[in-house]
Amino acid sequence: MINRALTIFYIAKTMIEKTKRLVLCSFLACISNAFAWNPTPQVIEAQAEQTAFAQLSDFQNAARPEYDAYITTGLIYLPLPSQSALETDWGIHKGFAFRQRLGMWLTDKFNKKDPEGLKFGLVWFGERHGWDNEDFLFLPHRGNFSQINQVHTFGLTIADSLKHLLFGGGLQYLNANENTFRWWLLGTWHRFSVMPNFHKKDLQFVKTQLHLQTRQLRGNKNSWQNYLPDLECAFYSEDSLKMFISQNIFEQRFYLEGSFWAHSGDFAWAAFKYYPDPSRLILALEATVTKKENNDVYFGGGLTTPFLRVAYNHANDYENFFKSRGIWIVEFRLSIGTSGISFFELAAPKAAPSEIIETPVKKPAMEVVQ
Repeated sequence: MINRALTIFYIAKTMIEKTKRLVLCSFLACISNAFAWNPTPQVIEAQAEQTAFAQLSDFQNAARPEYDAYITTGLIYLPLPSQSALETDWGIHKGFAFRQRLGMWLTDKFNKKDPEGLKFGLVWFGERHGWDNEDFLFLPHRGNFSQINQVHTFGLTIADSLKHLLFGGGLQYLNANENTFRWWLLGTWHRFSVMPNFHKKDLQFVKTQLHLQTRQLRGNKNSWQNYLPDLECAFYSEDSLKMFISQNIFEQRFYLEGSFWAHSGDFAWAAFKYYPDPSRLILALEATVTKKENNDVYFGGGLTTPFLRVAYNHANDYENFFKSRGIWIVEFRLSIGTSGISFFELAAPKAAPSEIIETPVKKPAMEVVQ
């Protein structure tokens, strides 16, 4: 009787342990699927075009006649190989999607207290992204189904901050399905900027900017013009025109932004952003909504600090990281511009608070010794 009871107890204990393991495995599988997406080789290859556009767009925002330097870097980290398993005709392959970037624009007035006058600049933006079987920092593994793109933008600029003029030009190299060289031009005057991009004689796109919002960084004074919008337009072809608008809604800290296709009226994404400081260097809180090609809509958001960005379903990651969705993304990053002794984030209206007010200390009167 005792032996039979012990046997039943042992069987029950074994079944409970197996059930617990099964429930745990099922829970982990659900979590893994809930925070994972599967990029495809076609999406990875097409990402090079968007990266080429994003590099030039960021540079167009950074290279202003009143500024003298800009540095940006980013490294996206996905800890689990199941988060970004590659989907091919042969099945699902565990591995790591990655994005590594570094860019800088430096002028000969960099790190000088008085950056006014004529100045010459050098620009290089580089990015390596794709998918690999193993995680890496410097040298990719390049195993089966590994797919890696490289995009580099480099050139020269000349600017006159007193006349609010800047001109630039250079080359862009794309290494995706094939090697491609392009060339670009940049012209900026006050609040207007235009940037065409060519492959040989063929126009790839024209990006124009009209930043109506006043910015103290560019010598503007605080006024009602702080609430004018920033407008951007990317012209690809007669039936492909993408618009972007950024609207300050309160003290250059709260913004509504959006992007949409002009020919169809369909929006690409929209965002509500909050910056505790107008320099945008300290913190950024963002809520976004993104529309896919099949009209599905995704809601997400993110938090950005000077050296770290954490986001989920963010519109920027959908456009610039292989249409990622449904996963948490951690990016180690830095983005900082300078103008004289002022520091700020890309496209910020004001510099970071850096002035130290010195209050003279009155010395006590010397007593006369009798």
